[in-house]
Amino acid sequence: MDSSIIKTNTKNLKEAYDNRNNYKRIFMIFIISVVFIGFVARCESPEVFYRPDLPEKLCSIGIIDLDDTTLRHISFEKSFQSEYIDEINDSLRDFSFSISSSTGELFSYHYDSTVKNIEDLRIPDSIVFIPGEKYYLNAKEREMEEISAEVIASAPPPVPRLISTTVLNTTLDEPVGCGDILDVRTALIEISFEKDEDLHYAILVKAWGYSFSGLGGPWPGFVDFSVKEGNTPGFLTNIKGLITYHKSCDSIPRPNKRDPAFAYFIEGKQIPGSECLLTLSVQYRDGLCLSDFIKAIGIKIISIPRELFLFEKSVYTYGKTSGDPFAEPVYINGNIKGGNGIFALCRSKELKITF
Repeated sequence: MDSSIIKTNTKNLKEAYDNRNNYKRIFMIFIISVVFIGFVARCESPEVFYRPDLPEKLCSIGIIDLDDTTLRHISFEKSFQSEYIDEINDSLRDFSFSISSSTGELFSYHYDSTVKNIEDLRIPDSIVFIPGEKYYLNAKEREMEEISAEVIASAPPPVPRLISTTVLNTTLDEPVGCGDILDVRTALIEISFEKDEDLHYAILVKAWGYSFSGLGGPWPGFVDFSVKEGNTPGFLTNIKGLITYHKSCDSIPRPNKRDPAFAYFIEGKQIPGSECLLTLSVQYRDGLCLSDFIKAIGIKIISIPRELFLFEKSVYTYGKTSGDPFAEPVYINGNIKGGNGIFALCRSKELKITF
């Protein structure tokens, strides 16, 4: 056999052997890398998919209704690393904030010690906000970047109009409140209001009533409701600062418990035709609602800034998808510069229905 052929075959075999070893080395490096990454992720937490290593910031939620002093609450807290909850990095130190207009300061607050957070601080009723005027929020903390916001109140909403009311005896599939109550009362209220595609809305329901026990709660009070029918899509989520009182089923001797109040949020441009049509359902005498009898119901229509609508929508979406590890990350919208959250001025109109 020709020696050149033998040399060529030997060279080819050597190159094939070297290539095979290279592939094996690359494959082993890949396997080791995957195992190492998985090991590190498992050491950090078996449930955390994204490491929360964003810088800490001040967070605020402030919602003020210019036409009703019921809604004028503001809260502050500090974002922090959830892995380090034993530390006090989530506390506010030497905290202060102010609300001002072009004419000067309207309200200020200062806490010179350490506090966990400022929760649902009420802006005094004596503070007057003028429609069309621009207002400024500023807040700072000893170790955090200062936050700020500039806002103008929304235009007033249209006046809601009553179409019909119906009160029914209904039977539930399973109890929702204290005891085994299945036969409950349900009020169906059909309303409408004119369309303004430039506005965004939040709809709340409150009631005047009393109970068999006489304990009851603060009246009028916000109540749970659902949207039975309607021509406009929306979402139901809680609104910061407002409380719904429910009957307490535990052994603690108290007449009621505090839960967040819910509102139905819709976008004006999503309303078909010339008006929004909604049928709201209010359930009572069910062992959960404080009222066994309702004397009147108020439907509150609030026009809210677009920024507040997007904030509530992103929080709602986060709540719906937070348990799904494969869901897209949700960005929480807001208008707070240098931090997170929302500061909003709203307008409202109310329809009161007497039974």
